[in-house]
Amino acid sequence: MTASNPLAVHASLRAFFAQLVASGVQHVALSPGSRSTPLTVAADQTPGLDVSIHLDERAGSFFALGLARATKQPVALVCTSGTAAANYLPAVIEAFHSGVPLLVLTADRPPELQSRGAPQTIDQVELFGTHVRWFHQPAVAGTEHPSEAVALAAAAVQLATQETPGPVHLNWPLREPLEPPPEEPEPVALLTTPPAQVHPCPPLPNCPHGLLVVGPLDLDTQEKEAIAALAQATGWPIIADPASSLRHGPHTNKALVLSASEHIFRSAWADQHAPEVVVQLGALPTSKAYRLWLDRTRPAQIITVDHAGRHPDPLLLVTERIDLAPADWAARVTVAHTKDLSWSQAWQEAERTAVAAVADLSAHAPFSNPAVVEVLGAQLSAQTALVVGNSMPIRDLDAFLPTGPKPLQVYANRGTNGIDGQVSTALGVAAGHEESTVFFTGDLTLLHDLSGWSAARRLGVDLTVVVVDNNGGGIFSFLPIAGQNHVDHRRLFHTPHDLDLAHLAPLVGANYHRISHRQGLEEALAMSLGHPGLHLIHVLVDAVDNIDLHRKASAAAVEALDR
Repeated sequence: MTASNPLAVHASLRAFFAQLVASGVQHVALSPGSRSTPLTVAADQTPGLDVSIHLDERAGSFFALGLARATKQPVALVCTSGTAAANYLPAVIEAFHSGVPLLVLTADRPPELQSRGAPQTIDQVELFGTHVRWFHQPAVAGTEHPSEAVALAAAAVQLATQETPGPVHLNWPLREPLEPPPEEPEPVALLTTPPAQVHPCPPLPNCPHGLLVVGPLDLDTQEKEAIAALAQATGWPIIADPASSLRHGPHTNKALVLSASEHIFRSAWADQHAPEVVVQLGALPTSKAYRLWLDRTRPAQIITVDHAGRHPDPLLLVTERIDLAPADWAARVTVAHTKDLSWSQAWQEAERTAVAAVADLSAHAPFSNPAVVEVLGAQLSAQTALVVGNSMPIRDLDAFLPTGPKPLQVYANRGTNGIDGQVSTALGVAAGHEESTVFFTGDLTLLHDLSGWSAARRLGVDLTVVVVDNNGGGIFSFLPIAGQNHVDHRRLFHTPHDLDLAHLAPLVGANYHRISHRQGLEEALAMSLGHPGLHLIHVLVDAVDNIDLHRKASAAAVEALDR
């Protein structure tokens, strides 16, 4: 049987990782394995690379996803062959739909061991299907000059980060012996990354009555300022999804940023104030009310601006697609029209009316998810990273988190909206964020990623988890089928776990707080935020109360707007 030349393999893979560093990769999330030994050792011995070790490939890949989001840098993953690689799939799909750059490096058997029943061997060619920007299977490691590995690394990073960012998969065949030699390989010349192409930026339609609708986006301060400056120049309000982070920061003092659109879009007032142009930036917003409003009012022009190829258009109403990063587009687009102040003033007054109606309701409501959101909004310090789970928590934020000048960075896996891997995503964000990180989640989402939770302390990151526990979730109660008497909705759609989440704290050495009222939550946050280590704030809530409050809040806002 053909054997590898360990020195040639090591020289090639060291050159590969050296080029990754030169192209901007700073971190590799490794999961130990045998076949991946040459990749693991080469990554660990490459200057400029941080390495984290993950026992579970699924948790490790979501950690990499969170880290890439927080740092806005590509992150590499390394695992062995077989189902280890398959466990990357959920995070790869999320990265694909969120436009997050990941370098997925899977080890594989060489061609002579394929389809012969070799252990831990599956067909890994194009394992992630259409959910990667590029798949490539290099030659067996060590059979080509290291300069080929340099060129491959440069191309992989370029494809993962430029034009349409997302995951790239390299499936690397490796022959035994797998152990690298002690000798240092000769350094090879590295490549510089070419600048990204600059695409044309068409001007805005000449129209004073427009809306900027911003979906989930990982925007930094400069990017938020660019979008806010465009809103100021056009006189168009910003409809800000909570996961856009646009609801918070000094820019809210200069541009009109709306937080109550989930309620406003349900009103007749909103139908009467339909704009001539909607510009939708990034992914589709969380708000279902926005989609229903679009369907009712059907504005004449709907323009989508996105760098990840999403251009969401479930109603087939989009009239123009622009392939640019939203903030880049906002900074470059030209505005020809004169602002109509009455347009923005009308939307500002609608925001005030809706926010006041919701606040009045919340002030007299039982302690539930809306109160948790209010406390988080008030008590989190500036520059905190707030990672929010899918299902109800992201909708709680959308419905009850007002705008404010305090900077707050919000992250959510809204590419495919799944609940898997979200503890690990939060840990990755915390590892890449300099200030405090808080993960706001439901009980099912926390339980869904127990593997990630068990790794928290070993990874050495500080994280506060605020879990609203209603014993099984409540989002399916919003489905129309919940009101049909001939279906046993509770048995088929409710998922009670009957577990006491308090037992999760000693498993990972977390400080534990059990909460059933507002003051207790405020005190627990004060004891957790800014303090190192893991903190689990366990908030006991009732799913029925929360569903009822969501419906009453929208009803109160609509009544106030339409009276």
